[in-house]
Amino acid sequence: MNVKNRSSLFTNIISGLLFSGIALQANAIPFEVDITVDNSYALYYGTETQATNFVGSDGNWQNTESYQFDLPADNFIYVVTQSDLSVAQGFLAQFTNLTNNSRFYSHDSQWQVTATGRYGFAPYGNAASDFAELTSQLLLANAGNNPSGGWVATTAGDENGAGPWYSRPEIDAAARWSWYSSNGDTNPTSPGFNHDEYLIFRISVNAQEVPEPSGLLLMGLGLLGLCAARKHRA
Repeated sequence: MNVKNRSSLFTNIISGLLFSGIALQANAIPFEVDITVDNSYALYYGTETQATNFVGSDGNWQNTESYQFDLPADNFIYVVTQSDLSVAQGFLAQFTNLTNNSRFYSHDSQWQVTATGRYGFAPYGNAASDFAELTSQLLLANAGNNPSGGWVATTAGDENGAGPWYSRPEIDAAARWSWYSSNGDTNPTSPGFNHDEYLIFRISVNAQEVPEPSGLLLMGLGLLGLCAARKHRA
């Protein structure tokens, strides 16, 4: 094979690798979610400024639900929550990337939360009004114009297995209950208290251990350098 043909081959390989990398980044990622919230929740996903998809909801804190869905790699997961302001409240969940089996939990530091101060108005469904309500609160949070002053860090409470909820075997023992603290309480999951609810928790999919084609791209850049060196020697 002459130098010209080798150069053409390397160029085609590099182009293929680069386009493959872009395609991998754009693809949706299959996730499994195991979740419970005291007292109720709704699970959505969407962009930084808009809720686009409803996944599911539940109003019985004694249940643990499981969902599977494909999540665009540039999206956010949103969990809308509200308690009954009595005894205790908390968000407990695990999120599993089914592509590489990496897992994160409800108490991880990459989560953020915002407080709407709209008790009783939580969007829990798939209606246009639910999406409008949630999206309006996302915009307020992004601008910092709500009771929590925008998106803030969550506050972790007890581990899975603690009372009054006790063990949820569908969720790892390492997971911890989480909530928003409106008054500086280091464990806002108890006692019952209105922490400027309803709340919205969010996490960026890009913040997690999502498979990235970095190795593929590095290999492509290496081939590019090799191709350039051979062409120069010719």
